[in-house]
Amino acid sequence: MKTINYAKSISLLTTLLLFHLACPVQAKGGTAHTLAAPELVASDSLLNGAQQKIYTAFIQSIQTKTPTPLQKIQKALEQGYAQRPLNIIQYWRGYLQFYLAIYHLKSGAKDLAEKETDRGIALLKAMEHKNSEDYALLTMMEGFSIQFKGMKVMVISQKMQEHGQLALSMDSTNLRAHYVLGNNDFYTPKAFGGGKKVEKYLKKAVSLPAQTVTNPFLPSWGKEESYELLIRHYIGEEKWAEAKKYHRLGMEEFPNSYLLTALSKKLEGK
Repeated sequence: MKTINYAKSISLLTTLLLFHLACPVQAKGGTAHTLAAPELVASDSLLNGAQQKIYTAFIQSIQTKTPTPLQKIQKALEQGYAQRPLNIIQYWRGYLQFYLAIYHLKSGAKDLAEKETDRGIALLKAMEHKNSEDYALLTMMEGFSIQFKGMKVMVISQKMQEHGQLALSMDSTNLRAHYVLGNNDFYTPKAFGGGKKVEKYLKKAVSLPAQTVTNPFLPSWGKEESYELLIRHYIGEEKWAEAKKYHRLGMEEFPNSYLLTALSKKLEGK
């Protein structure tokens, strides 16, 4: 059985998200994602740039200390799904739940954070004909939920691995599939088999475009995070040449990245 230490992961993720209060998200490229009836969403203003809109609402929620901005989009997506039950709308509903959970966790409302996380997982699990992107997001949210689940960690960890592998088998060019599996391996203690595949998964993730087909309705997250984890892995292994190489490549692609910039000090003099 594997146990995963996600406490540090959540702290770093929250730091990254909060830093972007002053730094816009850099979304490049795209990933293959099968859209149900794409002609129905082509003119949907809410889905156009949904990832950035949800993130912007998160920032507004942090600044105003109220979840209202996120809840407005939550309601709009809910209404949109009621009118047109498309998987792409359900995907962004799940993604929004992730940010609501982070908001409540930062606000000290751990019970609400757990409820929002569980709701997001339930939305994604309920989707029929899930594709690689759906399973990648589900895997990420299951990892986030581990901090709330106590004795259920073992079961969730196994499900994460299954869902991450499904994401990868469905689309080997989906960087988010490689990222979530690399993240899982990175935070699995070596005593339980962790750290053996993190390099493989994350090197592949950073080699892939954020999207294989540029599309404003589809996700593009995960590449910056993949660079950050890969560099930290190399630092932990004291592979300084590799760490410096990927730090340079990451900074070229994400020059405003707080986490990558913060790693600079650890690489000084190495």
